[in-house]
Amino acid sequence: MAKLMEEIQNKYHCKFDNIELIRDMIGQVYLVEGNGERYVFKMFRKSYSEQAIQSAGIINYLHRKGYPVPRIINTLDEEPYYVSETEQRVGVLYEYIMGTEPDTDTDVESLGRLAGEMRSIMEGYSGNIVHHGKEFFIDRYIDILDRMGCEEKGKFSEYGNELWNRVRNLPEAFCHGDLHTGNMLIDSKHKITIFDFDASGKASAAYDAATLCDKTDYFNLSDANFYDGYRKTRIMLERFLKGYSRYYSMSDEEIRAVFNFIAIRHFDIQATIMESQGLNCVDQDFIKKQLQWLMKWDKVCTNN
Repeated sequence: MAKLMEEIQNKYHCKFDNIELIRDMIGQVYLVEGNGERYVFKMFRKSYSEQAIQSAGIINYLHRKGYPVPRIINTLDEEPYYVSETEQRVGVLYEYIMGTEPDTDTDVESLGRLAGEMRSIMEGYSGNIVHHGKEFFIDRYIDILDRMGCEEKGKFSEYGNELWNRVRNLPEAFCHGDLHTGNMLIDSKHKITIFDFDASGKASAAYDAATLCDKTDYFNLSDANFYDGYRKTRIMLERFLKGYSRYYSMSDEEIRAVFNFIAIRHFDIQATIMESQGLNCVDQDFIKKQLQWLMKWDKVCTNN
């Protein structure tokens, strides 16, 4: 930790005196303090360098357009990020935002409006945005299951192909890629700030809606989870679209696809977790239960 503190100190104008790890996924996120100020610093895993650089460009653009994202603190070289000389990892320093996690039950319409506004602003972005297709959403996880020698790999592959055939012809636009309330803060004046654009890309707008409106429990196999989750998700989606429709309308096909994207997100999120935490972070029993989860969800959606 002392070595990292010294490295950060050499890259920025600020004088730091404390650093504390607060999260570790596709990178380590730290709370950094100095001269009575707080900052958030993220050191990305080496394999996520391209996403880190893309994310910095997107955040800077949105900030210049007045969209509520954290301000990036430039390095001594006036760059939005630096690359560690020893580990070749990308580091980014952000302003610290005071607030708490929003509540979808009360704030989902406002979040829908922010999602529509973000998409609208990003239409003018001239920087590179990666395309997220089947290889990202589905095939990453199938490849991991293959490397694990997972006996359920064929069933996941078959269902993943079926899911993708249902959504592959949808129109595409800019997507945040991980638009859940854990990547947002709301302050005392009810201003919502959105951060963590590391999974952003060009994809169906229904994916962001699915991420935010999903009211199911990722680990719960009870019937109540699926039937109540489906009903609550529909209600949440209707409210989300009231805000989103100030900028864009979703077709009936896109709205139906939201429920398929909830299943697709299981492939995406599990791949990201295992890429970051290692193949041993879950066992075969967990994977079998996730397949059961997906089959039960598909049945509920089909019946409705």
